[in-house]
Amino acid sequence: MSIHRNVLTSGVIAFLIFSGCATEGGLGLSERETGALMGSGLGAGLGAIIGNQTGHAGAGTAIGAGAGALAGALLGETQRRQKESIKRDIRQEMMQQQYQPQYAPQPYSGTQPQRVAPTVPQPQPPSQEIHTKYNPRTGQTFPERFRYDPNTGEELQYLR
Repeated sequence: MSIHRNVLTSGVIAFLIFSGCATEGGLGLSERETGALMGSGLGAGLGAIIGNQTGHAGAGTAIGAGAGALAGALLGETQRRQKESIKRDIRQEMMQQQYQPQYAPQPYSGTQPQRVAPTVPQPQPPSQEIHTKYNPRTGQTFPERFRYDPNTGEELQYLR
């Protein structure tokens, strides 16, 4: 019985060590490697628990570690691809915004101009767009078609 407890304890310790070492920037591991390490540690722990119930803790640990490593690597690779796709979309949008200088950011004052008497609406020049989005941190406003601030890369929000 103590052998099974030792296997279970070592599985939990391995999981804690791997999850602690597998942080982003800690050892320079990719998302796939981090997922594989964390999955194998979690799988080993769960395999040891299940194997202990059937009387084969060692086999359960080995099978759980392998299955967990595979599942973790797949999840980590999916995360990496999603992150790269988001970065690519942001770069592409920023490049499109960069080559249109007539849409330079305008500071957002936060106050609306007040009219004293109703006036006849004046047509706006075709090159001027109404700014309907802003960066909450910088206060700069942008046209509707902008999704990210070209200067900081932060996501824009609608004016209220």
